[in-house]
Amino acid sequence: MTTSDATTTDDLVEGLRAILAEVSEGKLRAAEIDPSKNLFDYGYVDSLSGVMFLARIEETWGVQIEDFDLVKRFNTIRAVAEFVGANR
Repeated sequence: MTTSDATTTDDLVEGLRAILAEVSEGKLRAAEIDPSKNLFDYGYVDSLSGVMFLARIEETWGVQIEDFDLVKRFNTIRAVAEFVGANR
């Protein structure tokens, strides 16, 4: 299954974990990313990888998330997955 085929929140979580691992350029492994932890507090995302992460979400699922919303509203993989699932 490709990330664009993901249909459930759990599928989206796995797809998002894979994307985040990819944009981390080898610093993270998908299996090590806790979907319920704050993306910024645990070092999963910095400003550059955050922009790349959001671009890949839009490219993969056609859902746009503003930088500010990633920081304030959707700051866990699970929250992003729920938003993407509801808006694709």
